[in-house]
Amino acid sequence: MKNYWDIIIINLTTILLALWTNYYFDGKPEMPIAILATGISASFGIRQYKIENDKMFKELFQAFNEKYDIKFNNVLNLIVEKYQNDANYQLDNDEKALLVDYINLCAEEYLWYKKGRIDADVWSAWENGMRYYFQLKPISICVEIEKTQKESYYGLFEKLNL
Repeated sequence: MKNYWDIIIINLTTILLALWTNYYFDGKPEMPIAILATGISASFGIRQYKIENDKMFKELFQAFNEKYDIKFNNVLNLIVEKYQNDANYQLDNDEKALLVDYINLCAEEYLWYKKGRIDADVWSAWENGMRYYFQLKPISICVEIEKTQKESYYGLFEKLNL
Protein backbone atom coordinates (compact mmCIF):
# COMPACT_ATOMS: atom_id res chain seq x y z
CA MET A 1 0.00 0.00 0.00
CA LYS A 2 2.92 2.39 0.68
CA ASN A 3 3.73 2.54 -3.04
CA TYR A 4 0.27 3.84 -3.86
CA TRP A 5 -0.12 6.78 -1.49
CA ASP A 6 0.35 9.21 -4.37
CA ILE A 7 -2.56 7.63 -6.24
CA ILE A 8 -4.74 7.63 -3.13
CA ILE A 9 -3.97 11.31 -2.51
CA ILE A 10 -4.72 12.20 -6.14
CA ASN A 11 -8.04 10.35 -5.98
CA LEU A 12 -9.08 11.92 -2.66
CA THR A 13 -8.07 15.39 -3.86
CA THR A 14 -9.98 14.85 -7.09
CA ILE A 15 -13.12 13.77 -5.26
CA LEU A 16 -12.95 16.72 -2.86
CA LEU A 17 -12.31 19.14 -5.71
CA ALA A 18 -15.20 17.66 -7.70
CA LEU A 19 -17.53 17.99 -4.69
CA TRP A 20 -16.39 21.56 -4.10
CA THR A 21 -16.90 22.57 -7.75
CA ASN A 22 -20.27 20.86 -7.79
CA TYR A 23 -21.30 23.04 -4.84
CA TYR A 24 -19.62 26.18 -6.21
CA PHE A 25 -21.18 25.83 -9.69
CA ASP A 26 -24.67 25.19 -8.31
CA GLY A 27 -24.86 21.51 -9.18
CA LYS A 28 -23.85 21.80 -12.84
CA PRO A 29 -22.27 18.41 -13.58
CA GLU A 30 -19.82 19.36 -16.36
CA MET A 31 -17.00 20.69 -14.17
CA PRO A 32 -17.04 17.93 -11.50
CA ILE A 33 -17.21 15.24 -14.20
CA ALA A 34 -14.21 16.78 -16.00
CA ILE A 35 -12.27 16.94 -12.73
CA LEU A 36 -13.10 13.30 -11.89
CA ALA A 37 -12.09 12.18 -15.39
CA THR A 38 -8.79 14.03 -15.07
CA GLY A 39 -8.12 12.48 -11.66
CA ILE A 40 -8.92 8.98 -12.90
CA SER A 41 -6.71 9.51 -15.93
CA ALA A 42 -3.82 10.75 -13.76
CA SER A 43 -4.22 7.75 -11.42
CA PHE A 44 -4.09 5.29 -14.30
CA GLY A 45 -1.07 7.09 -15.76
CA ILE A 46 0.86 6.94 -12.49
CA ARG A 47 -0.04 3.29 -11.97
CA GLN A 48 1.12 2.45 -15.51
CA TYR A 49 4.35 4.36 -14.94
CA LYS A 50 5.00 2.32 -11.78
CA ILE A 51 4.28 -0.94 -13.60
CA GLU A 52 6.73 -0.01 -16.37
CA ASN A 53 9.39 0.90 -13.78
CA ASP A 54 8.89 -2.47 -12.09
CA LYS A 55 9.23 -4.26 -15.43
CA MET A 56 12.46 -2.40 -16.21
CA PHE A 57 13.84 -3.16 -12.74
CA LYS A 58 13.02 -6.84 -13.17
CA GLU A 59 14.73 -6.96 -16.57
CA LEU A 60 17.84 -5.19 -15.29
CA PHE A 61 17.94 -7.29 -12.11
CA GLN A 62 17.68 -10.54 -14.03
CA ALA A 63 20.22 -9.49 -16.67
CA PHE A 64 22.80 -8.32 -14.13
CA ASN A 65 22.40 -11.36 -11.89
CA GLU A 66 22.54 -13.75 -14.83
CA LYS A 67 25.70 -12.12 -16.18
CA TYR A 68 27.29 -12.18 -12.72
CA ASP A 69 26.36 -15.83 -12.13
CA ILE A 70 27.53 -17.04 -15.53
CA LYS A 71 30.68 -15.00 -16.03
CA PHE A 72 32.02 -13.79 -12.67
CA ASN A 73 30.81 -15.69 -9.60
CA ASN A 74 32.97 -18.80 -9.96
CA VAL A 75 36.10 -16.92 -11.04
CA LEU A 76 35.83 -14.37 -8.24
CA ASN A 77 35.35 -17.14 -5.68
CA LEU A 78 38.35 -18.98 -7.13
CA ILE A 79 40.48 -15.83 -6.80
CA VAL A 80 39.36 -15.52 -3.15
CA GLU A 81 40.28 -19.16 -2.55
CA LYS A 82 43.69 -18.77 -4.20
CA TYR A 83 44.39 -15.64 -2.15
CA GLN A 84 43.35 -17.35 1.09
CA ASN A 85 45.81 -20.17 0.32
CA ASP A 86 48.62 -17.84 -0.79
CA ALA A 87 48.76 -14.28 0.55
CA ASN A 88 51.19 -13.37 -2.25
CA TYR A 89 48.90 -14.59 -5.03
CA GLN A 90 48.76 -12.30 -8.05
CA LEU A 91 46.18 -12.26 -10.82
CA ASP A 92 47.09 -13.68 -14.19
CA ASN A 93 46.25 -11.76 -17.39
CA ASP A 94 42.96 -13.61 -17.96
CA GLU A 95 41.85 -12.87 -14.39
CA LYS A 96 42.82 -9.21 -14.79
CA ALA A 97 40.77 -8.94 -17.99
CA LEU A 98 37.83 -10.65 -16.33
CA LEU A 99 38.13 -8.34 -13.34
CA VAL A 100 37.99 -5.28 -15.59
CA ASP A 101 34.80 -6.74 -17.10
CA TYR A 102 33.44 -7.22 -13.57
CA ILE A 103 34.24 -3.61 -12.67
CA ASN A 104 32.41 -2.53 -15.82
CA LEU A 105 29.39 -4.60 -14.75
CA CYS A 106 29.51 -2.97 -11.32
CA ALA A 107 29.72 0.48 -12.91
CA GLU A 108 26.74 -0.29 -15.13
CA GLU A 109 24.75 -1.45 -12.11
CA TYR A 110 25.68 1.78 -10.33
CA LEU A 111 24.65 3.87 -13.33
CA TRP A 112 21.18 2.28 -13.32
CA TYR A 113 20.98 2.71 -9.55
CA LYS A 114 21.74 6.44 -9.94
CA LYS A 115 18.99 6.66 -12.58
CA GLY A 116 16.53 5.23 -10.03
CA ARG A 117 16.04 1.95 -11.89
CA ILE A 118 17.67 -0.28 -9.26
CA ASP A 119 16.04 -0.60 -5.85
CA ALA A 120 18.10 0.75 -2.92
CA ASP A 121 17.98 -2.60 -1.06
CA VAL A 122 19.25 -4.45 -4.13
CA TRP A 123 21.98 -1.87 -4.70
CA SER A 124 23.04 -2.17 -1.05
CA ALA A 125 23.45 -5.94 -1.41
CA TRP A 126 25.39 -5.55 -4.65
CA GLU A 127 27.54 -2.79 -3.14
CA ASN A 128 28.44 -5.04 -0.19
CA GLY A 129 29.57 -7.73 -2.65
CA MET A 130 31.66 -5.23 -4.59
CA ARG A 131 33.32 -3.98 -1.42
CA TYR A 132 34.09 -7.56 -0.37
CA TYR A 133 35.88 -8.38 -3.62
CA PHE A 134 37.51 -4.98 -4.16
CA GLN A 135 39.21 -5.05 -0.74
CA LEU A 136 41.10 -8.29 -1.44
CA LYS A 137 44.76 -7.55 -2.16
CA PRO A 138 45.12 -9.09 -5.64
CA ILE A 139 41.85 -7.51 -6.77
CA SER A 140 42.48 -4.17 -5.07
CA ILE A 141 45.71 -3.79 -7.06
CA CYS A 142 43.71 -4.05 -10.30
CA VAL A 143 41.05 -1.68 -8.91
CA GLU A 144 43.73 0.91 -8.12
CA ILE A 145 44.88 0.82 -11.75
CA GLU A 146 41.30 1.16 -13.04
CA LYS A 147 40.58 4.06 -10.67
CA THR A 148 42.85 6.22 -12.81
CA GLN A 149 40.12 6.01 -15.48
CA LYS A 150 37.35 7.04 -13.10
CA GLU A 151 35.31 8.79 -15.81
CA SER A 152 34.86 5.38 -17.43
CA TYR A 153 33.07 4.03 -14.37
CA TYR A 154 30.27 6.61 -13.80
CA GLY A 155 31.48 7.55 -10.31
CA LEU A 156 31.49 3.99 -8.94
CA PHE A 157 34.83 4.36 -7.16
CA GLU A 158 33.72 7.58 -5.48
CA LYS A 159 30.47 5.92 -4.36
CA LEU A 160 32.45 3.03 -2.87
CA ASN A 161 35.01 5.46 -1.35
CA LEU A 162 37.86 3.65 -3.04
